[in-house]
Amino acid sequence: MIQKFKEAAKEKRSNIGIGLGTSEYHNQKILQASLNFVALNKANVYIFGNSNFINILLEQTPKNYLNSRVNFIECQTPERVILTFLINKTIQSIVRGSMSSNKFLKSLKKNLNIRETYRLALLETINEHQFFFGPVGIDECKNFENKIKYLDLAIKKLQEFDTIPKISILSGGRTSDTGRNSKVDKTIQDAEKIVELLKNKYSNLKISHDEILIEKAIESKSNLIIAPDGLSGNLIYRTLVHLGGGKAYGAIYMGLRNTIIDTSRVGDFSEIQGALLLALALSK
Repeated sequence: MIQKFKEAAKEKRSNIGIGLGTSEYHNQKILQASLNFVALNKANVYIFGNSNFINILLEQTPKNYLNSRVNFIECQTPERVILTFLINKTIQSIVRGSMSSNKFLKSLKKNLNIRETYRLALLETINEHQFFFGPVGIDECKNFENKIKYLDLAIKKLQEFDTIPKISILSGGRTSDTGRNSKVDKTIQDAEKIVELLKNKYSNLKISHDEILIEKAIESKSNLIIAPDGLSGNLIYRTLVHLGGGKAYGAIYMGLRNTIIDTSRVGDFSEIQGALLLALALSK
């Protein structure tokens, strides 16, 4: 999948905004990833952050390392200002970077007048299998209807990149575990309903309920894997990326007119680079 995004980004020109946080270490990664990115692509990057943190970055970075296509926007509320730049079309896309998730989401919902968010993460296992995954937000897919909408958006997003979705729906246990835990039973029942509904709606797609066996979903090369809920999805993401040697390349906010890519505020260099690539490839 990353190769498809590289092809889409090739020769594309766009202004991308990214936010700093309060950690000097992670802010330094954002600057280095931005400098590396503009050296390889025809994009401009605007870094939004508090003046104190921007000054620290500039003090720590030799002037000859800087690039005129990496610009610094000093502001007290980067979560709000970066969205103002997007709405005014000064920038064409946003990467959250190390901005506070809570503050950014509140500002996003207020400024873009939306109630729900649907983030689709691009992940990679230690054995280099890339797949889209979600939900990754602890407040996403809170009910059956939300999950169906999430899947419709995800399927559409894959098809936009000429990728035929091969979908794995996960639940909290094996079907043979039914009766042991009422909460697990509900996830199993919902997963089976989702598979039936999607097979009727998308008769040409491969869709399976792989129970709690996420390893089965990977072995069968599924390219769209859906967790039981946002909490378990967030834990799976963190376990894969922070403990299991896998990678993340950012998460696409689906269903918006604007291009916004999420990242972990403590994301690795490869995640920031991947998110910038997605932001460039998807920018309008």
